[in-house]
Amino acid sequence: MRRALRLAIVGGDRREAEAAAYLGRLGHAVTTLGGYRPVASAVPADLWASADAVIGPALGTNAAGDAFYRPDQPLPIDPHWLDLCRPGTPWLVGRAGPWLQVATTSRGLCLSTYADTDEFALLNAVPTAEGAMAEAGRLSGRTVWGEPALVVGGGRCAQALVSRLLLLGGTVTVAARNPVERARATALGAAAIPLRAIPEVGGAFHLTFNTVPALVLGPRELAALPPGAVIVDVASAPGGTDFVAAEGMGLLATLLPGIPGRFFPVTAGRIVAATVLQILAQAAQGGEGDAGAR
Repeated sequence: MRRALRLAIVGGDRREAEAAAYLGRLGHAVTTLGGYRPVASAVPADLWASADAVIGPALGTNAAGDAFYRPDQPLPIDPHWLDLCRPGTPWLVGRAGPWLQVATTSRGLCLSTYADTDEFALLNAVPTAEGAMAEAGRLSGRTVWGEPALVVGGGRCAQALVSRLLLLGGTVTVAARNPVERARATALGAAAIPLRAIPEVGGAFHLTFNTVPALVLGPRELAALPPGAVIVDVASAPGGTDFVAAEGMGLLATLLPGIPGRFFPVTAGRIVAATVLQILAQAAQGGEGDAGAR
């Protein structure tokens, strides 16, 4: 049986709150700081010195790396927190900007970033896909069943979307630059086109999902979509859609960062909890616990 851990969960959204509650039910001592919902009524004076690990948000830090994500406003990272940690203390964060990378390394702390690891990303793609579909239905008033949908991109989130859209009776076209991604989409049962072909076929899609974190839905692509089309963009901010152009064309485009935490925090929180426990267990065994380090 794994020993009980003392964990500090800093910043985050509803998923981190659920992760904290879940880890507490497993018998770990959890203190939250600056997050969505407090679990402990007070922060212990020896929190940092006694913490077996510090867990930051799945959405990570700001671009500079000196503040953690939380829904209302970023939570500045106090350098004193790091100073008080024991050397070698793991800091587990979805993604980390340069300040935190330097600050942890210079103090002998072990920073691991897990958001882009295969294990986490594959699981996290499931609530992302389901949330995107739910939002598309809410905005469009259309079911997935019987509806042609365009999925832009061919990565993990796109694959999760394609498989679920097909399962629910939709017809799916994947637009991807990479021919391997297009082949994978075809193998799943979708049609596949190069990105450059979107203007030629866009008129067929009232539902479009973008997963590419680069501008792929510009004025030319958007102009091809039918009036009133809905675009749900799940890529990392600022997304891959020209939202100003979309609004000017009467299209309903929305950027949905952090879908798992917003739509399915219980499931997403358990994914975070399982991920950090796996990293810590591997580190304790001298295995690949730092595989996610960046």
